[in-house]
Amino acid sequence: MSETMHPQSIGRALSAPRAVTAFVGIALVPLVQCVVIWRIANRPAAFDPLLPVVAINLIGGVLQALLFRMLLPLRYREPRGWSLLLLWLGCAFVPLFGGLVVLVSCVWAACYPRSHSGEELDDVPAPEFVTHLMSRVSHGGGARLQARIVNTQVNASDRLSALVAIQSMPTRTTGTLLRELLADPVEDVRLIAYGTLDQAENEVTQRIFQTGQSLEAATTDAQRHAINRQLAELYFELIYQNLVQGAVYRHTLQQADRHARAALEIDDGDAALWMIRGRLALANGTADDAADCMARAQALGFPRERLVPWLAEVEFLRGDFARVSELLASLGNAATLPMLKPVARYWST
Repeated sequence: MSETMHPQSIGRALSAPRAVTAFVGIALVPLVQCVVIWRIANRPAAFDPLLPVVAINLIGGVLQALLFRMLLPLRYREPRGWSLLLLWLGCAFVPLFGGLVVLVSCVWAACYPRSHSGEELDDVPAPEFVTHLMSRVSHGGGARLQARIVNTQVNASDRLSALVAIQSMPTRTTGTLLRELLADPVEDVRLIAYGTLDQAENEVTQRIFQTGQSLEAATTDAQRHAINRQLAELYFELIYQNLVQGAVYRHTLQQADRHARAALEIDDGDAALWMIRGRLALANGTADDAADCMARAQALGFPRERLVPWLAEVEFLRGDFARVSELLASLGNAATLPMLKPVARYWST
């Protein structure tokens, strides 16, 4: 009803002889309905009068819809079925006035046409990230390599070359990707991914085994403190590099915390160990324990700038988002890590 329409089109429709007939019919149909309904209501009968009244109302709606359609401009009479359905619904549920509303809408559209026909809104599909186009990007080499690896439409040899290239990157950043590639349809990709993960894990576990043997041979508290500290760091390294999952992940958390506590029982003034215990508590989802450990680390002189991101994570787990924003905003220019800058910027605005 909002389309631009010349006022003369309505004038011609209303001045036609059939318009007079239509108006007369529109006036008579409700009158006949009222008379029939009044007679049904005042006539004793053995059946419920509701159904006849409803039927009369629906039939009257059809007649009114046909008559009102005669008064509409040509452009509003099509499509025929939908226009009649709309008019019938209006006339059946709002007798007489439903059709008048349609006519008034036509007059309104003629008197106040749209002045900005070009400013139309339309739905557009959401943009899609096309991974195979990453090869044309001239920055972010690591991202291009990883996008090429996960794209199964790329030639297998190109994917293998990219996979070999990321082997020099830290397992911390590639561990998740390598685990996803263990289910890759290309066998060579699966083998290289498994070999890379296995090699990184074996390097750490071998050092854990050797350090554990030296712990058994330790004779002084200073030696036991140093070795337990090193074991806690090595177990934490498995978690940090995303080399363990599931039950092994939980076991590694327990072992790292056990050796950290053993070292702190000998010397509880080690701020770095309290920090490690705090991060282990965060990894375990216990925000209160993490807050206590980090508070102890800060009291022992651990740099506050390095603690703030983890304290913000503690408050996030607690649901205190205002405190998260306050902590990250306090970093200022200290947020030098590329991965930390957008996080600090998001929570500070």
